[in-house]
Amino acid sequence: MSEEKSFHILFVCSGNSCRSPMAEGLLREKLPQRIGDREIKISSAGTLGINGTPAAVHAQTVVAEYFGDISGHRSQGLRRLTVAGADLILAMSAEHVEYFEGRYSEFRAKVHLLKQFANDQHPDDADIADPIGSSLDTYRECGRIINDELERILPALMKMIEEKNADGRGNQ
Repeated sequence: MSEEKSFHILFVCSGNSCRSPMAEGLLREKLPQRIGDREIKISSAGTLGINGTPAAVHAQTVVAEYFGDISGHRSQGLRRLTVAGADLILAMSAEHVEYFEGRYSEFRAKVHLLKQFANDQHPDDADIADPIGSSLDTYRECGRIINDELERILPALMKMIEEKNADGRGNQ
């Protein structure tokens, strides 16, 4: 049985209940499940190692407002196998990048802040604030920021996936 070629995008935040599940759910609405001969895999995980917690109710509401669904999401902590299998890792804040530098330094080249990935502007404040415990309006603002960033990086993602299709390499 042969493994299917894939392109895996991994979003990372702290608890994997707010920002990264929102990014995962929002990107699923923007990218097809296949591009060329690549299956597109989109997942999320957290640096705090929390497993089995549903996405925050406000996070679910915000993603639903963008026509996505993360109601079945359950948090997962980062694991070496997940990190190794990702083609691109998009983190929500500098503390998450630092986590990779300390724990998974061999994969550091895959890790980017979402706001800095494919961004020639180099924003001064590249962190996306954690909305946990905040109002629905705060979650909506966080979701808007994440959605805007995903729209901005979509051409770069498509280019990465197309280049991987052209070179014929896949994840095993």
